[in-house]
Amino acid sequence: MRKIGGKILFSATDLVNFLGCRHCSWLDLKDLEQPLEKAEDDAEAILLKEKGLEHERAYVERLREQGLAVAEIPQGLSIEERVRATEAEMAGGADVIYQAALLGEPWHGYADFLRRVPASSNLGPWSYEVVDAKLAHTPRPHHVMQLCVYSDLLARIQGREPHSMHLVLGDGREAAFRSSGFAHYCANARRRFERFVYGPPAESYPEPCRLCDTCRWRDRCGAQWETDDHLTLVANIQRSQIRKLNDAGIATVRALAQMPARSPVRKLAPETLARLRAQAGLQVQKRETGENVYELLGTQPGRGFQRLPRPDDGDLFFDIEGDPLYPDGLEYLFGFYYFEDGEPVFKPFWAHDHDAERTAFQGLMDFITRELERHPDAHIYHYNHYEATAIKRLASRYGTREAAVDDLLRRGKLVDLFKVVREAIRVSEPRYTLKNLETFYMKKREGEVKTAAESIVVYERWRQTRDPALLDEIRSYNEADCRSTRGLRDWLLTLRP
Repeated sequence: MRKIGGKILFSATDLVNFLGCRHCSWLDLKDLEQPLEKAEDDAEAILLKEKGLEHERAYVERLREQGLAVAEIPQGLSIEERVRATEAEMAGGADVIYQAALLGEPWHGYADFLRRVPASSNLGPWSYEVVDAKLAHTPRPHHVMQLCVYSDLLARIQGREPHSMHLVLGDGREAAFRSSGFAHYCANARRRFERFVYGPPAESYPEPCRLCDTCRWRDRCGAQWETDDHLTLVANIQRSQIRKLNDAGIATVRALAQMPARSPVRKLAPETLARLRAQAGLQVQKRETGENVYELLGTQPGRGFQRLPRPDDGDLFFDIEGDPLYPDGLEYLFGFYYFEDGEPVFKPFWAHDHDAERTAFQGLMDFITRELERHPDAHIYHYNHYEATAIKRLASRYGTREAAVDDLLRRGKLVDLFKVVREAIRVSEPRYTLKNLETFYMKKREGEVKTAAESIVVYERWRQTRDPALLDEIRSYNEADCRSTRGLRDWLLTLRP
């Protein structure tokens, strides 16, 4: 959303944001009146932008290799100049137009590509269709919404609706969509958006949504939730549950924690309400006392603590670092922490391309097989489903060590501690990540890399610089995750009835 010459111009991103969070659009309007403080892009967001530009440039090179002439619209010009340059290239029949500027007030947009097709229009015996490049490997609704906005703007210039619109995905595949199949929905969405913008409410309040992690207003909304003690601060609460609690007059974490035990909430199951009330109570208790607290949950056969096998000297603690930005994805580090003759050992398996990934996968499965032969009662512990999913995917992708993976699964040798935690205990943390749980059993982490997202950023930096110190940082982070997994297992053993 931007103002040019006193007029507000809308973009496809504005429409996507509105459909996901009206409060975001409300703040965008306020920002036009008086600039508001925005969250800065973190290293991961900056990396994603860089990889997006690389993806676009790679597609440009593929087009040129196909013998197509690619006309690039300079980005340093004003929007009016870029629009005129785009229309001139369209009139001249360019094969492909890169960074095309489209304007049809009050909407504007910058399509990654316009591709000429042999369908007559007011340009001549040709017309254009929109092609957008996205890093994702599967099309998403907001991608299609962007295509719709660009296609509508394009139709105004060439005098006919494009037959199709296209996405070039992160793995190089192209997905096509029939424009007419989405045009009616998109037009209705634009009308709703324009009604909101031209007659916005006097006040608006943020609600958590899928946009929060990347929204430029996330710090502002987060601070407001903290000040208001908003229910979104309760661990594992859902938006639908917040609405039901609000309808019952419960608007804060403290109010939820102080609800009488048998007070009902319409359309909210009693056991769900009891869980949320207890979770809020623990978080309020920590807030007031500064102490970490937990409580044990009732057990059911095969769940919770019953998922924990007896500890064994040969137990392995497993963690994977993966790079989703590498073509087709890459699991670049498989780490194991264990004890050999009473001494701690960290064993990494590295892979910097797919051939090495296959070799590393074979090596780690052979390592696991040998260790389980030496220690028949040992198990492999991990936190959440990523590790188990990854080894199944790699066995399928490379057609190797499938019997060994099947044996692990059939014998129940992989132990997901996340399932144990969720089914066995309730803690005073606002999230149930491994890092949150560490407050109960280990000191605060040190080191440059502290999150999985940061490890991806550092790994991509290593791919550019080949600085071995960067791999050392990732290795230390992965080892810390493995050690933490072991610490969590041991702490859970002390709690097990």
